[in-house]
Amino acid sequence: MKNIKFRIGVVLIGLSLVMAVLLGCSSPAQAGGSGVAGLAYAAGNGDMTYTINVNGSGVATTQPDVADVRFGVESINANASEGVSENTAKMKAVMEAIKALGIEEQDIQTTEYSMWVEQVYDPEQGVPTGEMRYHITNQVNVKLHDISLVGQLLEGVLDAGANTVSGVTFGVDDPTALQSQAREQALEQARARAEELAAGLGVKVGKVHQVSEYSSGYAPTSAAMKLDMGGGDISIASGSYNVTVEVQVVFDIIQ
Repeated sequence: MKNIKFRIGVVLIGLSLVMAVLLGCSSPAQAGGSGVAGLAYAAGNGDMTYTINVNGSGVATTQPDVADVRFGVESINANASEGVSENTAKMKAVMEAIKALGIEEQDIQTTEYSMWVEQVYDPEQGVPTGEMRYHITNQVNVKLHDISLVGQLLEGVLDAGANTVSGVTFGVDDPTALQSQAREQALEQARARAEELAAGLGVKVGKVHQVSEYSSGYAPTSAAMKLDMGGGDISIASGSYNVTVEVQVVFDIIQ
């Protein structure tokens, strides 16, 4: 009878030890996002390590130094071959106008060349007339390293035969310095938030436990254009260019 009680006692002690190990290895609960900080703890070697989880965001702004200008030639013809020839001749003149500004070949890229067929319907009867119209589209993108040439480029290609303008987007050729600046701001903001939380709780911020850069974005400027086909300068504002970097930092708490 004593032997049985002894075995039961050993089993209970063993279960208690297993539960203690499982509780000690539980993962910390962390919360973050939209500037909301979280408190958590991690167990290791019998000691509790408390942490603060915060987000930080930084934005760096500068003036654009490059522009992407998208335009092209659209042709409509009842004869496919004639339509292609007409489109090719106009685009050749457009290309000459582009190169006249000293733009290098590597900065000129064809982004679309397509043809689609329209079946013509009788406007009164609403039935096919048997006539076909061939729509040919040839679009190019030109990268300008001198954004002051945007208006001059558009005037030149429109005069040469381009009849579509898809848009103008301003950006930065090398955003590396902006990324570093925005990242530094994001980290400073994260530490400031952690210290504010710690002060409110009567504790201090310790060393960095974990850090991650989980998103970054670029905000190029798209210019809205009002083209005056009657002549005169085409005025386009380049605006500003923004780089955003967001980080998540976990700091240890010093009790």
